[in-house]
Amino acid sequence: MTIELLGFPDCPNTAAMREHLAAALRELGGGLSFTDTNQETLPASDLRRGWPAPTILANGHDLFGMRAPSAPSMGCRMYPGGVPDAHVIAEKLRGDKAK
Repeated sequence: MTIELLGFPDCPNTAAMREHLAAALRELGGGLSFTDTNQETLPASDLRRGWPAPTILANGHDLFGMRAPSAPSMGCRMYPGGVPDAHVIAEKLRGDKAK
């Protein structure tokens, strides 16, 4: 499974999501890791810039079911109840591994 965290420094939730994702991967064990992608460094035409930050992609798909962007327009993402905690992320990843 490829896991990528999309975010950028000025998005206030990116750091918290990074910490929660790292904790979720520790919870899962098995040597999983993620790529931490700063969207600001991607080419202007890269559609990964269109995912609102922070977003976790598992095998190229949003872990929380958001549809893929159609334009590379950057913005911040708000999650209901705040940034998902490590346990919620781990459960989502477990489900994604089963697919």
